[in-house]
Amino acid sequence: MAPATVECTDIDSHDPLHQIFAYRAFDFRNRFPDPLPTFRAALECLQSEAAYMPDIDAEIIAYLRDGRSIPLPDCFYWVTKKRFSSREEAQCWVEERQSAMAQGGPLSKLAGLAVADPQDPIEKQIQDAMESTVTYVIAEEHNDTISQQAADWLRAAILGLPPSG
Repeated sequence: MAPATVECTDIDSHDPLHQIFAYRAFDFRNRFPDPLPTFRAALECLQSEAAYMPDIDAEIIAYLRDGRSIPLPDCFYWVTKKRFSSREEAQCWVEERQSAMAQGGPLSKLAGLAVADPQDPIEKQIQDAMESTVTYVIAEEHNDTISQQAADWLRAAILGLPPSG
């Protein structure tokens, strides 16, 4: 009687993520030219001290073995929060800016222009300040969760691609 053989199959061999051969992280000055082995490694580049203005300009791209690439949505590395947590905080900021503009030089009028136009009435400035947001790179303590969510998203994205040809 011949000895029994056991066929060893890798359950993950059909995982769409095996089509990814590298990731790249991009910041404002493209300081990460080398390919990276995982999404997490790319995310950690954007979280590092070496990253230049990653909260302003960042991107993570997965490169597939067939030559295609998939840019990941920025929700996997950025979080957007309200600039001010209360109306009082926004009002205080507007008042402080008005005071600084009254005492400062011509460039002081540009302070906070992206948040609220200093030429608008005070009430509109406060409302604009309340609606303004700030973007941050996701904190490192969320890397495990975000990496898993990115992997799930990439699997679906790869499966949704048309066949390469």
